[in-house]
Amino acid sequence: MPRKDADLSNVVAVVLNWNGGDATRRCLASLRACDEPRPRLLLADNASSDGSVEAAMADDPDLTVLRFDENHGYAGGNNRAMVEAFGALDADWVCLLNNDVVVPPELFVRLGEGLVEARATRSGAVGALGPCLVYLDDPERVWACGGRIGPGINVTQLLEHDEPLSGPQPPRDVDYVPGTCLLVAREAWEAIGGLDEDFFCYLEDADWCLRLRRAGLRAVVYSGAVAQHGLSASTGGGYSPGRKYMTAVNSVHFLRKHGGFAGWTALIVFDLLLWPAALLRGLVRGHAAGAVAKLKGVWDGFRGQRITADVAARYARKG
Repeated sequence: MPRKDADLSNVVAVVLNWNGGDATRRCLASLRACDEPRPRLLLADNASSDGSVEAAMADDPDLTVLRFDENHGYAGGNNRAMVEAFGALDADWVCLLNNDVVVPPELFVRLGEGLVEARATRSGAVGALGPCLVYLDDPERVWACGGRIGPGINVTQLLEHDEPLSGPQPPRDVDYVPGTCLLVAREAWEAIGGLDEDFFCYLEDADWCLRLRRAGLRAVVYSGAVAQHGLSASTGGGYSPGRKYMTAVNSVHFLRKHGGFAGWTALIVFDLLLWPAALLRGLVRGHAAGAVAKLKGVWDGFRGQRITADVAARYARKG
């Protein structure tokens, strides 16, 4: 049964690893240094071959590890971890973290304060909760304080992206909490289940939070809690061809599930009709390969292409 009054005293933090190297060890070390209530740790490994799991276990012999025999992607790996965390580990909340995230000691204390305030200021159960995310190498600059779903130059947009970090603001409801650091409530897991594994990686967080809100639950971001994000190490960051390609493929998949006239129109205008302008901008900024990859991703999305472990591996090798 849902435990609607559960606070953040019973959290399992899931770090998803795929050949994450020292970034995974750094993420786990920051979690071990958290103030009480400290989360229990679960390392979920998508068939890594770089020795990162063995290194993490050497750092912490008591670490709980789930090792998969293949790469299930962000969605599949985290789904399997949540089955373990909500099941055998009996968590009230599961915190999904990219392996390149570094958390401050007070993160879960601050998130707990934000959760209390969010419940006090608006009715409705909170199903997803997250902090404001800043750049690891520039912690005064915001990567995202939540996300928006809607027609625009992309299907989803990061809120406050690249803006200076301001002082703490009250918790606010958002369209989605980025999966970079996403706390999932047991009530949400029981209501809508896990992430859509057809996405494999990218946009599964927006899809999940959209389904969450349609089920009457809330997605909340609290800027009084801040974590650092090193961007996607496996695909080279925000403008890498791999990220642009996979996001574009999944944008078409997302619109097939949820998109209306405005969403499809924005995709056709920005990603097809105005693509030459995007290429020119990419040439000026040194991101031309990303613009080309995005166009290819849109085309492959229309053709029904899905992101798979082989696709992710191919772009990782290129990076």
